[in-house]
Amino acid sequence: MTDGSQQPYNPNQGWTAPPGQQGVPGTSGEQRQVLRGQIVGGPDHQPQQPAWTPPADWAPPEPGQGTRGPSQPQHTPPAVEEPDWSALAEEAEAGARRRRLFLIGGGVLAAAAVAGIVAVAVASSGSGPAPSPTATGSAPSSAIALPPEPSFSAVAPAPTYGPLDFLSTAAKDTAPLGVGTLFPGTKLDYTGGRSYVKTAAKENRDCAAAAKNPLATALAKGGCTRMMRVTYTRGGSAVTVGVAVFKDAASARELARTNRFLLPLSGGGLGDFCHGVKCWAKSGAVGRYAYFSISGPKSGAAATSADTASRQAGQDVFNYAFNRIVQRGKDQAAAAMASEAAAPAG
Repeated sequence: MTDGSQQPYNPNQGWTAPPGQQGVPGTSGEQRQVLRGQIVGGPDHQPQQPAWTPPADWAPPEPGQGTRGPSQPQHTPPAVEEPDWSALAEEAEAGARRRRLFLIGGGVLAAAAVAGIVAVAVASSGSGPAPSPTATGSAPSSAIALPPEPSFSAVAPAPTYGPLDFLSTAAKDTAPLGVGTLFPGTKLDYTGGRSYVKTAAKENRDCAAAAKNPLATALAKGGCTRMMRVTYTRGGSAVTVGVAVFKDAASARELARTNRFLLPLSGGGLGDFCHGVKCWAKSGAVGRYAYFSISGPKSGAAATSADTASRQAGQDVFNYAFNRIVQRGKDQAAAAMASEAAAPAG
């Protein structure tokens, strides 16, 4: 078409070339259009045999199927099958049984291994028949060395003693005793840098002569065998300490609990002190010994609450007497243990 227009196509009519147009160049006088899958020629078109012969059971395609080639069978997708849940459950249960059997088998093997180790240990401890010696005479390599059995000495350990084992009765307290052995030296150096000078010392077999009433009466009644007194001075203070000896510990405790009025001992340049005036006094007991102290101004004046030096002097010497008595018991206990340790076994 040269005028740019287009003729409508009627599918019920044949094709007619427009006036003045004899075909389309390049087609050898044929004008072709593909209409519904058929080849339609121009006026001079010669019918041709189709290149494809339909089979006997061929039928025209249904609308929407296409216009060329043989009709293809319609394939319906296979239906999705429902899983066999029973089979899957049985397979899972079988797997669980296999795992349980594996664990049980492992436990049995472990128990068998432990039993084997125990059997080896029992056999090596000598509970069964002795193993045959090897060619070299050495023990089998599987034997387990056991620690040696503990051994006990047939010798009884040496007894131990304490200070009160000797200080409580006259039968065991047999070491030398006197004012010089109980209070040795001429000075007393006490803890804290306080130093005291010994001015007088005396021992009385008549214990009542070394005390004031009611202590004097109690000493005689309680069975006191001796009284040892020592006086010390420091600065403007003086103190007398006395130790009374009894046959047993009960008498000493009773006396120290009820009486404390010791008679002060003067001498060595020291005049009377604590006579008829107030002074500091203390009493105590250890073993079969009762000990006392009395302290105050060495000028003979009465002790007051402000006289802390005299009070301190009485406390220091009182403690010193206790330590000296206990040391006496320690020395006798050590000597007894050394003697028994050196004695030949019977």
